[in-house]
Amino acid sequence: MLNQKLADIIATGKISHSWLLTGEESVIREQALCLAQALLCQNPDADGNSCGHCVACQKVENGNHPDLQIIEPDGAAVKIHQIRKMQHFVNLESFEGGRQVVIIHKAHTMQAPAANSLLKTLEEPPLGTYFILTAPVGDSLLQTVLSRVVWVRLNEKGKAEEEAERELKEQMLERAKELLKILSGDLGTVLIFAGSFKEDKKKNITSKKQTVCFLEQLLLCIREMLADQYLPEGRLLMYENIPMVFKGSVALEAAELVEEYIRLANANINTNLLLNVLCFKLQDLSKKQV
Repeated sequence: MLNQKLADIIATGKISHSWLLTGEESVIREQALCLAQALLCQNPDADGNSCGHCVACQKVENGNHPDLQIIEPDGAAVKIHQIRKMQHFVNLESFEGGRQVVIIHKAHTMQAPAANSLLKTLEEPPLGTYFILTAPVGDSLLQTVLSRVVWVRLNEKGKAEEEAERELKEQMLERAKELLKILSGDLGTVLIFAGSFKEDKKKNITSKKQTVCFLEQLLLCIREMLADQYLPEGRLLMYENIPMVFKGSVALEAAELVEEYIRLANANINTNLLLNVLCFKLQDLSKKQV
């Protein structure tokens, strides 16, 4: 769900064409996507939130909306060739006949040529096009860029939000252990597990957020397997009852695989497909131990 600050702005109808969201990376990434969904939604509610059910919302959720472009740094920085490609995108007519949205993650990494090129677009944005920049802090961006965006700070978390995140981590840790236990079974059981991640509308938890949290906990479990093998005897593990599915080089391979899929999940790849492929590959790796 959209942060209340952002929802209130959307609800007024006075929507800026350029936004900057700053704060904790996981929060601003999630909120950037929620804001994009609200801007592209066909049936937004009076409070500024997206409906979550229309075709546009589903396309954003599944990572295949043709009028949403997400830019990640190319290596260590967002580079000018990425901005030029984006400018070509926004100068085309909308595929869906409505708005276009561009998200630029880690905008503070933009090299000077890229920032100056973006500035020209922010000064005269194409009609119906909206830009969402994210960064840990806003002061690291050019002042000329800052002067052309609505800066929304999303640093603070309420106690209820912190408790919800703690609960989600605990649930996803148990699910990670569950997957490790069934990897030795038949493929059908593993694929059913992979398809069991659904959004929790009551708690405002998207399937993407669940998936990323699950993958992070799964990675921690695999790292615990490595620690158990390589650290001195008597060292206490952080977590209990972790099935020691992977060993040695295979455990390292599994950890690298999960790290890659965390990056893919954050890049807005379809989470259902992502989990299906990952679980299939992890089961193949587990068979190397036999």
